[in-house]
Order: sequence, then C-alpha cells, then structure tokens
Amino acid sequence: MKSQSNLSLNWTNNTKIKTKFIYPKNILGLKKILKKDNLITTGNQRSYGDIAINSNCIISMKKFNKVINFDKKKGVIELQSGVVLSEILELIINNGWFFPVTPGTKYVSIGGMIANNVHGKKTSRNQMKYYVKEMKLMMQNKKIIKCSSVKNKKIFDLTIGGFGLTGVILSAKIKLKKINSSLIDQKVIGFSSYDQFFAHSNEIKKYEYYVSWIQYFNNQRIKGLSYFGNHSKDKKIYNIKIRDQKLNFFYYSILKLFTQNYYCIKILNFFHQLLKSTFYKKTVNLYDYFYPQDKFINWNKLYGKSGFVQIQFLIKKNDLVNVMGEISAFFKKEKKFSPFVVIKNYNETGNYLNFVGKGISISMDMKIDKEFNKVKTFFNNIFIKYGALVNLSKDFIAEKKIFDKNQKYRKFKNDLKSLGQKSKFASNFSERLGI
Repeated sequence: MKSQSNLSLNWTNNTKIKTKFIYPKNILGLKKILKKDNLITTGNQRSYGDIAINSNCIISMKKFNKVINFDKKKGVIELQSGVVLSEILELIINNGWFFPVTPGTKYVSIGGMIANNVHGKKTSRNQMKYYVKEMKLMMQNKKIIKCSSVKNKKIFDLTIGGFGLTGVILSAKIKLKKINSSLIDQKVIGFSSYDQFFAHSNEIKKYEYYVSWIQYFNNQRIKGLSYFGNHSKDKKIYNIKIRDQKLNFFYYSILKLFTQNYYCIKILNFFHQLLKSTFYKKTVNLYDYFYPQDKFINWNKLYGKSGFVQIQFLIKKNDLVNVMGEISAFFKKEKKFSPFVVIKNYNETGNYLNFVGKGISISMDMKIDKEFNKVKTFFNNIFIKYGALVNLSKDFIAEKKIFDKNQKYRKFKNDLKSLGQKSKFASNFSERLGI
C-alpha cells in the first residue's frame, strides 16, 4: 500500500488530495482489498474528471496488464483491464485489426475505456459498448461473474459507462475492426460560417470518422477545419512505431505561450490553417489521425500547477449559434478563452449515464485560475438553459441539480442500489452528484 499526497490523480492535474493507492498483483490480493469500504479503481490515471478519484483509497489495476488471448482470424482479443491501449496497438494493427472506437489518446486502459463507455471520431455506433462481447467483473461480495449483452445483462449495461461503481473490471473480450491498411484516407475541409459547417452533414455520410477543430467563433461566425477519414482500402500494413516524446524546454516554452495567451492562439490558428492548406496530406497513418495530441505525452503540463478541465456537452443543432454566441460573449467579458475547441455532429442512443443523444457535441479545455468559479457557474447555467447533456466521463464541474429530474440518472441510481453497491465503491464524482 502506498500513500500519494498532493500529487495529481487525473490527467487534468486539477485534483490533489492525500489518498492511499493499492496495487494488487492478482485475484487473491484484490479480494483482500475488497474487505474495505469506500473504494474506487483506476487504470492509467488518464481521466479528465474525478470519476477515478477517492479520498480514502484507490485500487490501481496497472498490474492486471496481460493479453489473455488474441484470435487473429476472428479479430477478438481478450485483455486484462489494466492493459493500456498503446501497448497492444502495434500487435493488432500488424495483424490487420484496429479498435473500432478509440478516444483521442492511446494511453488509456482497457478497463477505463469500458467504465467510461468511450466514444471517438466514428460517425455511427460511436460507443465502446457495441464492441465488448463479454467481461469478467468482481462484485463487492468478491464473487467473480461473467456478463455480456445476453448474460447478466443488467450488470453489463450498468458497468459500461458506470464509472467503476458496479465492481472491479478484471478482463474483457473485445471485437476488433478488420482493416486492410495502417493508413487513413483523410479529407480536410475548411469552413468560415455556420451555414458552411452545417453543410458538412452531407459529407459526413461518406466517411467513417469525422471531427471539427474550431479556430474562432461568436454568434455571427464560426471558423475551423473538419477532418473526415476512412481506412485506406489499399492492402498496406506498415509497422508503424509510436514516436511520442516529452516536451523539451523549447517546445514547452513555445506551446505554453500559445495555450495561455489569447492573441498567440489567434496566430497559431492562422498558421494551422495555412499549413493544412499548403501541406495537406490525403493519407496519414492511424496514429497521426486518431491521436494528434499524443505527440507530446505530457502536454497536460502546459496548463500550469492548478491544471485544467475539459468541458463536453451535447446541445440541439438549432441551439448551436446561440450557445456559441453566449460562450463568446462570456469569454470576452471575463477575458477567458479556450485553446482547444472541438465540435461535431453526434447521434447516439443509450441508457443510464452514457453520453448519448442527437445534436452537436461541444468540447473545450479551460485553464483553472483564481476566477474559475465564474466558469463553473456560467457553464452550469448553459447546461440548464439549453437542456444540455454533459459528458460525465470528462466532467469536473456539473452540479447535482442538473440531474435531479433526469430519468436516466434516477434509473441508474435505483438499479445500482438494487445490486447492493451503496457503500463499497464510491468516488469524488459519485459523491458530487449524489449517486
């Protein structure tokens, strides 16, 4: 057992508390830990919010890191929950397979991907739940069960997107996607108005992947680049290597300036647009398309000691102009800004606490400073005013009152309670939202 005091417990560096970390090596060790109450599990500590943080004790699954089986013909891989995606990408890609849905970083654990029901750039079936064939779960009574969409379905549905509150995910069988190439055929289209952005809806249907990076916005105009992509049909599997690096002093100094100064961001956005139009590549490797921010593996340090938050929420398409206008006006009044803003069309169905619905997803990073409470208050008012759905897997700021009348939220609480999980598993997140 190790104590971790005053160190960052998530990727955003926004929570620093004293807690105990336990690193079980096997099932027996895990069962001993579950004699305690008030626990939560964590994988690679890449969460943006407080879902994998507990002030009492955190169970790290890092030592549950084995590939149990890989059926290279059927494309089914069985993994322990502590395996990190980056550790197996080369293996599956070189055998002609890829993860059907992946978040914007490859440094996440398999258990974390399941517990958060991660989504990515896919234009349909954009949730992890579609691809988990079966998983093993240790319940709070130390009993190990298998669950799937057929067997123990209720627990299965509660666990995928259940943020570790149902039990400890031990392992999972995942159906992979067959690919002919380690390359992505991409198309980048610029837009400088809301009409042009909405017109991209017709283009989305032609591609499996899509996302839009925003460079500027207010209630009159929005400017950015949309990235569309399909797996290349040419049979070319390259042995691509991960070449991510830590920020050296030069890159750290330059990028910190750009992420913390509004006028530098405008300059960066201008050159980003120029470079994309001048050196536009129609074909890129998988790593460059899906994980561009991983180029610098410690980019989170750019936001300083207090860290940052990533806010993601879903609104109706017809509300986009008004919402972006209100955010722009707030930023101007309070002299705030976000160095990274991403929006995309989104259409997913599901239950419980999952990030599902139809409309426009908006994501933005915000540095935490002395006036951060103003940011929290503003966005909570936006959530309420526009009936926005918050992505709880990244959330750090949503208030409980937003969910009190949400039927899916209440159903999750009631069904979770029916499992007898009231006191064993808990997190700062579950306490904050009264789950």
